[in-house]
Amino acid sequence: MPQEPNDTRGQFADEVRAEVVHITQGGAGYVDAGAVSINRGGAQNIAASSAELERGGAGYIDAEVATLNRSAVAVFVAEEATLHASTTGLLVGGKVDANDSTIWMLLAGTVDGRPDVKIDARLAAIIGASFAVTLFALRRILGR
Repeated sequence: MPQEPNDTRGQFADEVRAEVVHITQGGAGYVDAGAVSINRGGAQNIAASSAELERGGAGYIDAEVATLNRSAVAVFVAEEATLHASTTGLLVGGKVDANDSTIWMLLAGTVDGRPDVKIDARLAAIIGASFAVTLFALRRILGR
């Protein structure tokens, strides 16, 4: 069966640049596209207007609109993010809709659904302030 140039079915591509990219049971190092869909595959880095992962994974996604379904992403930046039964380490988004999903650190404008958020913006600010105060105190105690 002939493959489209932007179809990486069952293969790994170092870099993929196209208007529309479909990855099925394969992977890519870097994907730059208008629209990306990954089904049972993955990518290290994705830059796209829209991205959709179904049972896939990625190290980093930067997209205007992105949907994860039973997928995992380490760092996720999106203006609009939708997650269902998925996990992400850091999610920075304008609008987030998440159900049955775990988000380790969330920085978002609005959140719909019921995600399991481990660290939100308020807790991240407290941790950062605590770290700064501790560092300041140690420098004062131990000298420069």
